[in-house]
Amino acid sequence: MAQLVVPNAAVMRLLWAQGGVLSAINVLGVVNGSNVAITQALTNSVGAAIKSGFTSSGFVNNLSTVITLVNVGLRDIRTANQAEFLDSGAAVAGTSGGDLLPLQTCLCITLRTALAGKSFRGRTYLWGYMEGMNDASGRITSTVQSVAFMTALKAALVANALDLGVLSRPAPTLPIPRAGGITPVTSIVARDSVWDTQRRRALAGV
Repeated sequence: MAQLVVPNAAVMRLLWAQGGVLSAINVLGVVNGSNVAITQALTNSVGAAIKSGFTSSGFVNNLSTVITLVNVGLRDIRTANQAEFLDSGAAVAGTSGGDLLPLQTCLCITLRTALAGKSFRGRTYLWGYMEGMNDASGRITSTVQSVAFMTALKAALVANALDLGVLSRPAPTLPIPRAGGITPVTSIVARDSVWDTQRRRALAGV
C-alpha cells in the first residue's frame, strides 16, 4: 500500500490501555499549516497538554480506573515514510470505580468543518465508560455527553501551532481522482444520547 502523503498534515494517535494492555486507539487528523517540524520535543509538549486536558476537562472522571491514556503519538505525513513520535509523559488513569460497560460501547463525537460533504466531516469514538453512565432509559447521561475533552485536545494542538482537522485520504484510482487534504475542525458535537458501537474494540487488544 502506498504511504499516506497529505500536504500540511500530520496524524495523531491516542493510545489507550485496559489493565495495562494496549486496547484502543483514536486516530485524528492534524493541520500543520505553519509547517512545524514534528519532533520528539513537540510531541512531548502536545502529549503533556492533552493529558492535562484529560484531567481538567473532567473526562478522567467518566472512565474506569483500569483505563489509561498511555501515549499521544504524532507522525508527519507531508512526506512519505516519516517515523511516529510518542510522548514520554506518564500514563493517566481514569478515576471512576464500578463495572465497565462492554468495551465496544462508545460515545461518538462528530467533528465538523466549515465545508459540507463526506471529505469534510469526521468522527471519533470515546470509550472506557462505566455502567453508572447509563440513565434510567439506558441512554448516555448528560454529564458523559460532554465534548470538553475533545475541545481541550484541539486547544492543546493550537497552543503548539497545530490544529485538529478532518483528514481526507488521496484516492488516485477513482474515475475522477481525488487529492488528499486536511480541513480544520470548527465544531465538536455529541449529537445524541444513544450509545454507539466500535466493534473492533469488542475484544481487548489492538
